[in-house]
Amino acid sequence: MKLPKVIYVMGMPGAGKGTQAEMLAHDIQYSQFSTGSAFRQIARENTDLGRKVKHYVENGFLTPPDIAAEVVLAAVHEMLAGGEGIVFDGTPRTMEEAEVVNSRLLEEGYGVPLVIYLEVEKDTMIERNSKRRLCLQVEKEFPVTTYKDELACEKLGGVVGTRPDDEKEKFTTRYNQFMELTYPVIETQKEKHPELFYRVNGLLEPHQVHALVMDVIKQFDI
Repeated sequence: MKLPKVIYVMGMPGAGKGTQAEMLAHDIQYSQFSTGSAFRQIARENTDLGRKVKHYVENGFLTPPDIAAEVVLAAVHEMLAGGEGIVFDGTPRTMEEAEVVNSRLLEEGYGVPLVIYLEVEKDTMIERNSKRRLCLQVEKEFPVTTYKDELACEKLGGVVGTRPDDEKEKFTTRYNQFMELTYPVIETQKEKHPELFYRVNGLLEPHQVHALVMDVIKQFDI
């Protein structure tokens, strides 16, 4: 089976979607699109939309489906029209968004996306996220775990810190929204297209998770 042009890397908040999507996109020469990063970029803009999105982002709420679908479809149109495959991190987040995006993919002949679901545990994610440090206020946020990362962040003009939505109370809000709004999307993708749905243990070290993801990819023709 041919590897789909669109891949969804899905999982609860803090599961490592961004890291795995970036590593996967690099290895298979697809483009990565982080829905969360796109929203955080919009939230930094001094516009009506920016202020509205900022409210959702900083309080741990999902961005409304109509706004999310608009951002995602713009990426789909630009990248796929140029012949690039896309690895999505954080898409789709709701059933409404999934229906809009998946329908557009089918209409334009791109087929059904491959879903890689990173399985993790709630308590582990709460603890891990509350402690993680990131390079913030840059176009593409990244984890800061070493002094080298701190220097790279400083060079980019970023600030090392924690996200407001990673605080334990707000993370719980994000988790509840994930279970209520996003998990049904995951279940639906699995039920409708089991041949394009794979679970991967997201609790391992990033390089180990990536190896499991690549084992999935090797089952397809690239």
